[in-house]
Amino acid sequence: MEHTGIYTRRLVEFLLPKGAKVWMESALHLKRSLGMIRGKNDKVDSYRIARYAMVNVDQVKLISPSNQTLQLLKDLLASRTRIDKSIQSIRVSVRELQKVDKLSGGELAKLNKPALEGLRKSKAAIEKRMLELIDTDPELKQIFALATSVKGVGPVLATQLLIYTHKFTRMTGVKQLACYCGVAPFTHCSGTSVRGKTRTSHFANMALKTTLHLAAMSSTQYVPDLRDYFQRKIAEGKSKMCVINAIRNKLLHRILAVVKRGTPYTLNYPEINLVKS
Repeated sequence: MEHTGIYTRRLVEFLLPKGAKVWMESALHLKRSLGMIRGKNDKVDSYRIARYAMVNVDQVKLISPSNQTLQLLKDLLASRTRIDKSIQSIRVSVRELQKVDKLSGGELAKLNKPALEGLRKSKAAIEKRMLELIDTDPELKQIFALATSVKGVGPVLATQLLIYTHKFTRMTGVKQLACYCGVAPFTHCSGTSVRGKTRTSHFANMALKTTLHLAAMSSTQYVPDLRDYFQRKIAEGKSKMCVINAIRNKLLHRILAVVKRGTPYTLNYPEINLVKS
């Protein structure tokens, strides 16, 4: 079936306990695989989905019952994101109005102050509940502690990775995860005439990419080895965004390494391990 977010949740919850084999595919993936098409309706769409399943049966990915804690974490994270957008929307609109009309802007700032305070309290309550849920699950708690042991990785990024990788059981390779986060570089060239720049793809989890980018930006200032790396590469003439993207990838490498190893992040781990051996 086509993945339609919350609208497929009840159907999947009904089918899986009955022993049904469920394969959910991204709507965009389905659309891109169909090639040039004209027109659409429910009957035609169902035929196209069935044909896709028949042609790509060797690539089937059956889903398993979702962890209830992870599902609740995902819902809480979505709610936190909506609250963040609401806070930003109100703040930006008031700030812009204050620049052109201080009187009206000041009035709106005063009236919106209780709303902003309420939204911030709701956001804090959601974040507290998310941490409580992680603490109730020993496996989630351990993986969360490992991920946040990496310098520059905060609770939000660690929680997002837990949710989207299903406790790091999906996209276990760094290249897969980097591609999903939209930080893997791809070339754009063909023959001798097309020589485009190597760029990251827009087909990515943009929420996760944004959080990872903020973590990388913070690391360039507050994580000593990454700060030194950033300054050294800039001095060599590398573009700022190219270096920041490299730091994004370094963070993913470190997170996956500590999760697979099962031990917290240690600075200069290779050197320490070499001395011990």
